[in-house]
Amino acid sequence: MTIRTIALSAALFACTVPAAFGQAFSDHDKSFLKDAAEANLAEVKMGELTVKTTKNPEVKEFAQKMITDHRALYNGMKPVAAKAGVTLPTSPSIGEDATYAKLKVLTGETYDKSYVKSMVSDHHEDLDKMKQENQATNNPDIKRLTEHASSVIAEHTKMIDGIAGKMGLQ
Repeated sequence: MTIRTIALSAALFACTVPAAFGQAFSDHDKSFLKDAAEANLAEVKMGELTVKTTKNPEVKEFAQKMITDHRALYNGMKPVAAKAGVTLPTSPSIGEDATYAKLKVLTGETYDKSYVKSMVSDHHEDLDKMKQENQATNNPDIKRLTEHASSVIAEHTKMIDGIAGKMGLQ
């Protein structure tokens, strides 16, 4: 073998090793990290609004849990994002901000019902996205992240479904 052939073989091997061992971050993984970060930030922002707005103790308790848990999920994403070379967003998406803006003008029972409906929808959708990403990725860091997030979001989904049921929303 010539030096050039050896160098080319080594370069090709170096490119395939991370993928072969599931270490590479796909474009989908990177996009997922950004989207999940925005979703976590939205849950925190809406939770903070709800803690200030609602008079319903059960809704307030749920909102406080959203602040705590989704802030922790966002912070837990940071090392994985850094490893993937992804700069996480620092604010929710435009769509999530629109939901926040709609909630912000509401009060009382109308606010509570709108917030709870939004949380039911968000958590079912987010849980599906976590499970889909977990199945789609080959990256062990993303797998661990989505497994943990799925368990947290499943707990939230069960909680908010119970609240919605008590409020006659399901």
